[in-house]
Amino acid sequence: MASPLQHKICTDMAPFLPGILPDRLANDCDLIGLGLDSLAMMKLAAMWRRQGYDVSFARLIEQPRLDAWLALMTQQTPSAEQEKKAVLPGTHENEPFPLALMQHAYWVGRDSAQHLGGVAAHFYHEFDLPQLDVERLENAVHQLLARHGMLRVAILEEGLQQVLEYAQWPGLREYDLRQETADIATLRMEAIRAALSHRQLNIAQGEVFDVRVTHKPAALGGGCRLHFNLDMIAADAMSLRVLLDDLARLYLEPQQPLPVLDLSYCQYQQLRHAWLQEPQQQARYAQDKQWWLERLADLPGAPMLPSVGLNLDSAQQTVVRRHRWFDARARQQLEASAREHQLTLPMMIAAAFAEVLTQFSDDEDFILNLPLFNREPLHTSVPALVGDFTSSVLLAWRGSNPGSFLERAQRLQQQFRQDAAHACFSGVEVLREAARVRGQQQFAPVVFTSALGLGELFSERVQQAFGQPGWIVSQGPQVWLDAQITELNQGFLVNWDARESRFPAGMLDLMFNQFTGLIEALIASEQAWQQPVQSALPSAQQVVRQRANATDAPLPESDLHSAFFRLAQLQPEAPALFGPHQVLSYGELAKRARRLATHLLNQGVQPGELVAIALPKGPEQIIAVLGVLASGAAWLPLNHLQPEPRIKAILQNAGVKQVIDQLPDEDSRPPLAEVTHSDPQHLAYVIYTSGSTGTPKGVEISHLAAKNTIDDLNRRYPLGDRMRTLAVSALSFDLAVYDIFAPLSVGGAVVCIEDESWRDAQRWVTLIRQHQVSVLNCVPAIAEMTFTSAAADNLTLPLRIVLLGGDWVPLDLPKKLRIVAEQCRCIALGGTTETAIHSTVQEITTVPAEWRSVPYGYPLNNVRCRVVDSLGRDRCDWVSGELWIGGAGVALGYRHDPERTADRFVVENGERWYRTGDLARYHPSGSLEFLGRRDHQVKVRGYRIELGEIESALISHPGVARGIVLLDDEQHLVAAYTSQQPVESAALRQHLQRYLPQEMVPERLVALSELPLSHNGKIDRNLLRQLLADLTPETAHTYEAALPGVEQQVAAIWHKTLGILPGRQDNFFMAGGDSLLATRAVAELRRQGFSDVTLSKLFAHPVLADFCQTLARQSTDNRHACHRS
Repeated sequence: MASPLQHKICTDMAPFLPGILPDRLANDCDLIGLGLDSLAMMKLAAMWRRQGYDVSFARLIEQPRLDAWLALMTQQTPSAEQEKKAVLPGTHENEPFPLALMQHAYWVGRDSAQHLGGVAAHFYHEFDLPQLDVERLENAVHQLLARHGMLRVAILEEGLQQVLEYAQWPGLREYDLRQETADIATLRMEAIRAALSHRQLNIAQGEVFDVRVTHKPAALGGGCRLHFNLDMIAADAMSLRVLLDDLARLYLEPQQPLPVLDLSYCQYQQLRHAWLQEPQQQARYAQDKQWWLERLADLPGAPMLPSVGLNLDSAQQTVVRRHRWFDARARQQLEASAREHQLTLPMMIAAAFAEVLTQFSDDEDFILNLPLFNREPLHTSVPALVGDFTSSVLLAWRGSNPGSFLERAQRLQQQFRQDAAHACFSGVEVLREAARVRGQQQFAPVVFTSALGLGELFSERVQQAFGQPGWIVSQGPQVWLDAQITELNQGFLVNWDARESRFPAGMLDLMFNQFTGLIEALIASEQAWQQPVQSALPSAQQVVRQRANATDAPLPESDLHSAFFRLAQLQPEAPALFGPHQVLSYGELAKRARRLATHLLNQGVQPGELVAIALPKGPEQIIAVLGVLASGAAWLPLNHLQPEPRIKAILQNAGVKQVIDQLPDEDSRPPLAEVTHSDPQHLAYVIYTSGSTGTPKGVEISHLAAKNTIDDLNRRYPLGDRMRTLAVSALSFDLAVYDIFAPLSVGGAVVCIEDESWRDAQRWVTLIRQHQVSVLNCVPAIAEMTFTSAAADNLTLPLRIVLLGGDWVPLDLPKKLRIVAEQCRCIALGGTTETAIHSTVQEITTVPAEWRSVPYGYPLNNVRCRVVDSLGRDRCDWVSGELWIGGAGVALGYRHDPERTADRFVVENGERWYRTGDLARYHPSGSLEFLGRRDHQVKVRGYRIELGEIESALISHPGVARGIVLLDDEQHLVAAYTSQQPVESAALRQHLQRYLPQEMVPERLVALSELPLSHNGKIDRNLLRQLLADLTPETAHTYEAALPGVEQQVAAIWHKTLGILPGRQDNFFMAGGDSLLATRAVAELRRQGFSDVTLSKLFAHPVLADFCQTLARQSTDNRHACHRS
């Protein structure tokens, strides 16, 4: 039989668990799984504490089981003393008092100098009603303002708040449109809404609440529209319900006084402060703080949603609301399904919200900012107060972990249970601690607010007084997107309030429709719970991608070398190779290749066998490649200059028996009579690239794959026998495959360079001009060196086509090309060794201003591309993901490595794809944009950062030629760059700050005369890292003491605030400061006579010497003003 206490607990819970008999609850049942949400637990905790039980929301949610609660409350005996009212502090209501944590965050965020700031925490709402007693409403508002001190609160510059004795409300303002036509009145009302809905009320003067009325013309149905404005620094969501209900009662029953409030918000805060000082609460706070501090290292950041423009702070701040109402039946169905799956309704909807965000966030793991409404039951009048009682919790969502919707929702609920159990240390405080640890201000700009359990948003009394609820919008500082669910008309209302201009056009509509569609699917089908959420890619975007991937064309029917040997018979005297000391004709080249083939066959080489080529650059390499293919074998290029252990490792993995390190004597063997022709599907070559494990991996490419790329490019850019390439790329780099076979397949020629001149740009220019090279196929760094060298000598180049692949293409490179080859076409190509040289193509005719980098463009013939998330779902436009490449160019696999092959080469819907590890995103046009390597992502102070994005911003500076960003041994971002003219570091840093968030701005900027290149012409990051480690960091500065006077005075205040003695060059926030400590420092400065100093000034000038200069200028300006007066 249940004990009296157990019966009491069950009975008290019954209203929050509809449809569940309290006496049927099992002792070990999961109460959250039965539908008991966080708001219900807060109400229960408040009720039981008023009755004398020492319980809290955190302790209840920590173990949400009946037996745990029974044990917790059995240990206690309710005291009659607890039922008495708390002893109230004797504070005068009009004395200034501190802002609560959330109020302070709102106040700081209003400052336009803050990232994503310049916006008030503001609520705007309209009611439409057929008639209104204007005088009675005005009297009711005056009574409401007199009743609730927080509706006449002023926020002082010192970061304090003060309840004014008299309200600053000027009375009910009326807009009389009764004589206007319907069209004019409609336009006027739209203008009124636009003006009022995004107001910044003058909170410094006590303007936090406003009511206005519009009188509508008969043509629009007559009646009135009420406009309510509230700055939520003064009142939270629960307080909004209180004040609207109070106003309705004062309006409907003006002669019936409301119950007397014998507690003010200021007194509540003092009672709460005293309660928090109790040893038990102090211990709980310390425990929760430590719990969060230990989680900081792994706590993800905010959702990385696509944005428009590079400088978000300059974007318009307009917030637009999207909403959808689900009726009572839908709510009942959803609640029943959630309960059946051991979920609360708020957590189920939060999971749906997170699922949608996951598909639009570059990082699939992120935090949601969840407000908590926790009025502590310290006095019987607390429920009737207006004020800010909110806290927050940062809820981590791990969207990269696979699972069905139900599994992921259950994981989220479990995470919330853990996080909320440690909510004594609030989300605002967690962000401040994270800022200290990471040295940068932290944000949680995506909010999920559940008001389910607070009751109807607009009570029956409110609707009786003021009519039908109409248009609503809310906004908050440093918030991109605020999703809210609230009770309305027995169902629930879903709202999204978002900064519209931050997001690409149409994206918010797409996201919101996906969100509401997912909720509908969960109502309608059990299957939606049991399977992963499907891709959010809309049909219109699918059509664009299908069109971009409609690349089917005839596949090559021959191998790589057959065309050359056929041409050697047709035009034996035509030049094929231009070497440093000789020119080989087609006939002579074919003869020498066939002679090598004879040699190989005599050595026992079998068809399809792999033969290594370890020769220096020059004609002999190409002879060797053609000879190997003529024998029916495949070639493995070896860089003979690389370390011997690496060569041995490659040869051992490849299973190579024959290594060509010199060609046999010309007269030693007769030429092979019949060239062996290979099946296009068979192996042509293997190229070894660096492996993430440190072991090189061998990429096996078929004849068909390589020839598909070469044939397509030759069709797109037909030069025929006028085609001459410069073989500047190393043979072990797959660009060399194009250099050889593209011209030799159409009657053109290859211009060879020797090892000694492969880094000599002047030599390249000479060869290009001497042999009339028409096609330069290389990495961008090689092209830039070539163009720069030619321009320096005022030379032009005969180039017709420049093909750029293998690395980022600087935005200014096409301009440099046009200086030396005005008529040349500039082509950017994207791809990987595993997808046969190149996979995508983008011709560059102009460089639009919105380009951050040159796009990858569109797939080549018989090539298809996808951009997917970690779960293999297609990403929507503008959202980054991993680039998958399919089609004819995909490699056979990795040499003798089935495990790695199975991991990187996958089959989906009957098509084979290569998972590139590259980050890319689609543009609405269907064009691909390359964003960098996944392994070029780093985590700095908790932020996941793509180095390529920083590099893109770096090279967008007009003075920067090339730029690379690395993470040094101390986990600091370092940018190395070259320039054609001197670039001031300060100006470059300001440029980066305009394009990047602060956490992505490198701490060191290092100018170099050149960037080190690897053997294939790409930037050698390892060598560069060693080079930078040997340089003195330009950002390092020795301690420089504050100068006498203002600097020492400010330094003393910072010392007291931060706990360290700052030097002249120290940054307040990098030294451990946050917005709260900054408020204290500014308040102390004002007390010491700097009356005009503001918080925004410290945010704008955080370095001590710079900040003090602004104070000195201010002091001088004040003296001049006094002198003039």
